[in-house]
Amino acid sequence: MSSPTPESVRAWRALMHVHSAVTNAIDETLRAEVGISGSWYEALVEIALAGGTMRMNQFACETTLTKSGATRFVDRLERAGLVERTTCPTDRRAHQLVLTARGKRAQKRCDPHVLRIIDEQFGRHITEPEARMVYEALSRTRRPMSPPSLQT
Repeated sequence: MSSPTPESVRAWRALMHVHSAVTNAIDETLRAEVGISGSWYEALVEIALAGGTMRMNQFACETTLTKSGATRFVDRLERAGLVERTTCPTDRRAHQLVLTARGKRAQKRCDPHVLRIIDEQFGRHITEPEARMVYEALSRTRRPMSPPSLQT
């Protein structure tokens, strides 16, 4: 087993610092301005990007939650009226998540705040070619890579 290069470790540490700063800023802003957490917003975006419905097992994979953690997380989203859990029409054994009208409105209210924070804390500091390079490099580390969480 090989060890990472010093440059790889530096890049990983920078990624972790940026991720933490942006994620914390998103969470604080959304809680204050919209009344939902950043993790709830991320879940709503993932379901929206999947066309408004997503199988429960796919949701668990996309959000890096364990199966039981995803179930408890979805329970809270469902109690808040942001998603509904339904039986999958093509596989009656499976459940799918459906974004409710309330969930769609919440996601849309959050989008401008999230885009502003991404721009302020990340986008303004790199060029378009650098952004493309970062995306391509990070995409190679996870297969399959989900579509970007926000389309602008």
